[in-house]
Amino acid sequence: MMCRRSSQTSISRKRSWPSSSPDSSVLVLGLDPSTTSTGYGLVDGDGRRAATFVDCGCFRPPRNVTFDRRLQVLFDGVNEVLQTHKPDAVAIEGSFYGKDAAAAAKLGEARGVLRLAVTLTEIESVVYSPAEIKKALTGNGQATKESVQYMVAQTLKMKKLPTPLDASDALAIALCHLQRPASSSSEEPGRKPEVEALLRRVSSR
Repeated sequence: MMCRRSSQTSISRKRSWPSSSPDSSVLVLGLDPSTTSTGYGLVDGDGRRAATFVDCGCFRPPRNVTFDRRLQVLFDGVNEVLQTHKPDAVAIEGSFYGKDAAAAAKLGEARGVLRLAVTLTEIESVVYSPAEIKKALTGNGQATKESVQYMVAQTLKMKKLPTPLDASDALAIALCHLQRPASSSSEEPGRKPEVEALLRRVSSR
């Protein structure tokens, strides 16, 4: 199940199906932050029965644009998904501390832009660590992306593996939120300093 790309902002997506879940169900948007290919995935469920796949895809800024423009593409892309699907909650993958400090800083800015877009809609937002997400889906906090991808397909009863991996990761993040209480997340909902700074930055444009 490959994502297709749109022409201008490269927001790739899969076909979306309407949910047949009861009113008690929750529509969760999962976001896998990246400066090159941010994955998003929507899952409907109530934590007690099989979750339902709704939509997934990636926001892919053009490679030949400035970093600020990349952030704008991410902001516009997630805002479009928020306005289209109106999720009840948003789950975002938290920090992964690698050896490249500059890359980690840029990833933090991308995550901040996504959280800003969510904050402006007043939707609940929570953050989960990569290990939490992997453990929720596979039982192993060190699982590979391919293992997570396989479990996402099994959990959502998908006939094919969801691709690309950024999109399947986003679906995993949404499923993690459905399976775990909000109190177990790495951060509590609310507007963080990074969001406040980005809000001022966007407002000044």
